[in-house]
Amino acid sequence: MAGADTPEGRRRAGRRLRVAAVALWIVAFSLVGLYVVERSQNGASAAGTTTSATVAATSTVSTEAPATTSTTLPPTTEPPTTEPTTTSTTSTTEAPSLTVAAGGDVQGDRMVGKYIDAHGGAAALANVAPYLKAADLAFVNLEGPISDKGTKFAWKEYTFRSRLALMDGLTSAGIDLVSTANNHAVDCGTAGALDTIARLDKAGIAHAGSGADVSAARSPAILDSPAGKVAVLAFTDKYAPGFAAGTDHPGVATIGDGSKVVEAIQAAKQKAEYVVVFFHWGIEYQSQIQSYQRTLAHRCIDAGADLVLGSHPHVIEGIEVYKDKLIAYSLGDFVFDHRPGITGQSFVLRVTLSKSGPPIARVVPVYLDNTYGIPSPVTGSTADSILGRLTSLSAALGTTLTRSGNEAWLGQADSSSGTDTTQ
Repeated sequence: MAGADTPEGRRRAGRRLRVAAVALWIVAFSLVGLYVVERSQNGASAAGTTTSATVAATSTVSTEAPATTSTTLPPTTEPPTTEPTTTSTTSTTEAPSLTVAAGGDVQGDRMVGKYIDAHGGAAALANVAPYLKAADLAFVNLEGPISDKGTKFAWKEYTFRSRLALMDGLTSAGIDLVSTANNHAVDCGTAGALDTIARLDKAGIAHAGSGADVSAARSPAILDSPAGKVAVLAFTDKYAPGFAAGTDHPGVATIGDGSKVVEAIQAAKQKAEYVVVFFHWGIEYQSQIQSYQRTLAHRCIDAGADLVLGSHPHVIEGIEVYKDKLIAYSLGDFVFDHRPGITGQSFVLRVTLSKSGPPIARVVPVYLDNTYGIPSPVTGSTADSILGRLTSLSAALGTTLTRSGNEAWLGQADSSSGTDTTQ
C-alpha cells in the first residue's frame, strides 16, 4: 500500500478531496433548490390570501330594502327602491351604520280621527309603513295626546285629542320613538300628557320631549340598535302658557336660549354612540328657515349631535349638511288634515349615519290626501313638485339633492334607476 507521502498516495488523497468537494457542492445546490421551491410556494399562498381578503373587503355592501309587508301601496306607487350600495374601504370590523327613517307631525283628531274611526288606526300609516319598518330607528312627532284623560282647554284655539287607536297605527308602522315636545302635547292638561306617556310605555314606543318634570322632559330616550346605543332628545319653542315642564310639574322641554339643549347633547353623548335631536320650531306656512334655527342646529352639531330634525310649520323646509352632519329643518306634516296645496307635501327621510363618513339620505315624496290627511308615497308630477321644492330649498342652504326616478338622494345615490323589484 503506498504511503501518504509517496506520489501515488498524494494522487489518491487528491482524488478523495475532489470527490468530497463535488459531493458538498451537490448538497449545497440541493438545499438552495429546496429553499427556492418552498419560498415560491409560500409566496403563492400569501398572494392567494391577500386576494381573498381583498375580494371579501370589496364585496362588503350595505344594501337595505323595506321589509315585506301585507300592506298594499296605492297603484301609483312604485315599490321601495334599494338603499344605495356602498363599498367598504376600511376594516371589515368597522362599526355598522345606523339607519333612521323620519316623518313629520302626526295627529289623530278632526278628519284624521274620522278616518281612524272608519278604517282603524293601522290604516292611517299603512301606505308609508314599508318605508319606516326597515330602519333601525323610525321616528315621528306626536302632535297631541293619545288619551281619554283630562279635558281639552277651551281657551286654546286649536286642540287635539288623538283617537286611542292611533297607537295601533304607530306600532303597526314600526315607529320606535316619538317626540312629545310640541305645542299640542298638553292640550288635554297634564293628565292627558302623562297618560299618553304611560300608553307609549305600554306599547313599547320610546318618547322624548316631555315628562313629569323638567329633568324628565330634557332627558334623552336611549334605544339599542345594531350600531350601538342611540340617544334622542326633543325640544320645542312653540308652546302655550303652562305647557313648559318645571321642577315640580309636568310639561314639555323648551328650547330657551339653547344652552340647556347643548348641555343635554353633551351629556347624552357620554351615554350613546349616536345622538339625534328633534326641534318643534319655525314659522307656520313659511318654508324659509329663521336665522336662529340655523344657528342652533349648528350649535347642536358642534356639541356632538349626529342628526338634527325638525317640524311644525306645516310645510317642508330645506336639508343642510354641516360638518358632515345632516339637518332637516322641517319634515312637514305626516298624518294631518290640511289645506290643499303645499301643506299636503311631505316626505319620508331615510338617513344612513356612520362614523367613517358623511350621511347618505334617501327622500321618498309623500302627499297627504286632501280630505283626511292620510299619507301615501307619490310619483309623476306630484313627486316632481315635492322634490323640486325640496331641492330648491336645500340648494339655498348649500346642499345638492340628486333625482333618481321618483325619489331624491343625498350622497351615494343609485342614479341608474329609480325602481327595482325589491318588495
